[in-house]
Amino acid sequence: MTNTASILPADGRCGATAGIERRQGASQLGRIEVFENPADAAVAWSELETIAPASVYQTQKWLLPWIDIVGRRLGVAPLIAVAYGANDEPMALFPFGVSERRGIRAVTFLGGGDSNSNLALIRPQTRLDKADIVSLLHRIARKTRQRPDAFVLINQPMSWEGVANPFALLRHQRSPSECHSATLYPGTEDFIKQRLSGDARKKLRKKWKKLSEAGPVTHVVARNPDEVARILNAFFEQKLERFRQKNISSEFEEPSTRQFFLRGCLDGLATGNPAIELHALAAGDRIVAVYAGAPHRGRFHAMINSFDQDPDIARTSPGDLLLMTMMQAMCDRGYNSFDLGIGEARYKSSWCDQSEPLFDTLVGVTLKGRAYALAMSSWLRIKRNIKQNKSVLEALQKLQARLG
Repeated sequence: MTNTASILPADGRCGATAGIERRQGASQLGRIEVFENPADAAVAWSELETIAPASVYQTQKWLLPWIDIVGRRLGVAPLIAVAYGANDEPMALFPFGVSERRGIRAVTFLGGGDSNSNLALIRPQTRLDKADIVSLLHRIARKTRQRPDAFVLINQPMSWEGVANPFALLRHQRSPSECHSATLYPGTEDFIKQRLSGDARKKLRKKWKKLSEAGPVTHVVARNPDEVARILNAFFEQKLERFRQKNISSEFEEPSTRQFFLRGCLDGLATGNPAIELHALAAGDRIVAVYAGAPHRGRFHAMINSFDQDPDIARTSPGDLLLMTMMQAMCDRGYNSFDLGIGEARYKSSWCDQSEPLFDTLVGVTLKGRAYALAMSSWLRIKRNIKQNKSVLEALQKLQARLG
């Protein structure tokens, strides 16, 4: 089996043994700056996030709270790299972070496991070839105060908004899971008929009617701080109860997780543009399901969801009812895509018509970084094999629940 991890030599030269070839005459980048304080990169960041192909996970409104709250808890220090062109305008911004674990300093995309699509912000019409990317990684490594051992850049889409991801030019491997999304279009009824069979629609109507016995069923979107607090409290109660039933510990038990979502839901709420948008399905006064996500450029990035664990409520599939209602609302709002994130699940296969492959780039900078990249490459490949094998995945999930 060929390993896709590679090494970036200390002198910056790249040959066949490195797995990355540098061609003669490759275009050279201008200066590169590395910022440990995101505020110092704010001007370039604001310019590029407006014009560059990007998901919500590269925006300041989403990443800055993550850096301050989640990243701080995880020990991830910001490492924002900006490449400038000949006229000194920002060509590209790389929202990286660096952390140390077991003696290895690794550079990763900021956002960690909370991000479903990791990208650089690259000015339109900018063409970076393989040699440019290799040069850039080497120069970032040299300019970083905390000299990294490896770049571990996972869950990258092959392209975004029709533009190819230049990191795919490097040696890479498929990520363990793919990202799933549903194409939206005007005409709510047509969309639902296209996605669900007549039998499935009939079952959902029956479940809606059954849920209505507990009170009028309504779709609630948080518009003020009180609604945010009410829906978030319901989410954490539902989510933690779900994990307790499965005997699984969760990051949702961390106070910082609640703090991150609270800040994301409140930031921009007053202007109707929150970083994280909260949706709930209520039966009377009771919140029976919650979804939260981040809207960006006509795409809704779903992030978290939960539903009431009461057996009588759960039997009505409130999560499915809320998802259907949200997709209808997004069609009406003119959105073109509903992103259900990374990983496989029954409800995703029901709604999603797009399966977006992701890839991982693992590059060693030092000798121990190379060893780390090779080990990570092998682990991620094993993880993919497990996730793509339904029977093995289900067996491991049952074992995990049993062991706690």
